[in-house]
Amino acid sequence: MDILQKIHDQLDEYLFQTDSLLPADLDTPFSKSSTINAVPAAEDILLIDAIVSERNTHISTLVLQMANVDSAIRKLAAIQAKLEQDSAHVRGSLLAHQALTSPARRIPPEVLGEVFYHCLSKTPYITPRDVESPMMLTRVCRHWRDVALSTPHLWSSLSIYLQKTTCEDYRRGCASWSARAKSIPLTIRVLNDINMVAADPILVSSVIRWLQPLIAQSSDLWWHGPSLPSLFVPERETNLPIQRLHITTQRDAPSIYFPGTAKRLCSVSLQCFNYDLQSLDAINLPWDNLVELNMHFALFSSALFVQLLTRCGHLRTIVVSCLSADEDQRGALRAFAPGSITHPWLRRIEIKVIRAGLNAIFDALTLPALEELDICFCYRERDAWPHAAFMEMLGRSRCALKRLTVRSNKTAVPYFGEYMKAMPGLTVFTSAPDPLSG
Repeated sequence: MDILQKIHDQLDEYLFQTDSLLPADLDTPFSKSSTINAVPAAEDILLIDAIVSERNTHISTLVLQMANVDSAIRKLAAIQAKLEQDSAHVRGSLLAHQALTSPARRIPPEVLGEVFYHCLSKTPYITPRDVESPMMLTRVCRHWRDVALSTPHLWSSLSIYLQKTTCEDYRRGCASWSARAKSIPLTIRVLNDINMVAADPILVSSVIRWLQPLIAQSSDLWWHGPSLPSLFVPERETNLPIQRLHITTQRDAPSIYFPGTAKRLCSVSLQCFNYDLQSLDAINLPWDNLVELNMHFALFSSALFVQLLTRCGHLRTIVVSCLSADEDQRGALRAFAPGSITHPWLRRIEIKVIRAGLNAIFDALTLPALEELDICFCYRERDAWPHAAFMEMLGRSRCALKRLTVRSNKTAVPYFGEYMKAMPGLTVFTSAPDPLSG
């Protein structure tokens, strides 16, 4: 360090002396002649040659000095780099020792694990990535890694791509991930990206056998893509922990068989926007357990809607689209006596109507617990609002309807005042954002 201080002092001294390295004034009697086309006299040529020789000497001196400066700069840069490296090492040691007494180090592991849980992605299904939680948390330090690996909730969510499950390393990774969840029920999203038309049956059977133990540990499952046979049938008789099931498919009808052992299943969502659902033959669920049901298809039979209400005796919420009724279906609905379908628990209905038949549904239903009704007409103003059937349903249901939403059908608007008068606590909405209230 004394050497660097000496160099610093010598540089100051050198800067002070630089003015004396050159003449204070470089002008000569011949300076002005350089800008005009003048020819020097013979006696001046010797003087000019002497000046040129002197300037060459000055330039040589300056070039040498600049070379020395360049060399010094390179050496100083190397010294600076070494000092910065040493400083980083010392700072790292400083921070490490400061961390020993930091309040964060004294956080109990269970509290730190809860903090880690709130660092997870807001999406319910996690795709393992090194740059995201929880994997990122395991790379901070050994203590964080130990806490993260011993916190089951961090590992209870997982996205699985079936095409990748043909690779043994991928299977081991998924198994290791889910094992860290210990006894915590899993939340799993499965994307069936296998070409089922060309798939090897032996491969499909292998995938099913591998998936079944994971599904048997799941409380929340989202399946996207073609169904797999016997997927939801456990290898041994056991009460499946699944509570929520979400199935989406693009073209094929969903084929679902859940055994009676899925006694906790209470919420189901089925989506296939390119399929016309007219029967429940391929869908076997513990219907009477369900509290929430969402079913979205290109067409959904109105008669099937009423049939669902008879099967789902404990339902609180049902969301259905797109409800349709051809002549045969309307005939089947008219076979029900007015108000003969009573559902004592249903509180919320949301339906999207694509074809006429809503009046026949209202005629068949008695809903004493109904609080919210949301109806959207796919074809604006094509079908008239079934005012009479709606009022008769409300009259026999004697429900405390709190919210009515009618979208894309202005024929219902003239009756809103009558509805709010009959039910003072009712709030009525149209497609517009502002409600009509009593």
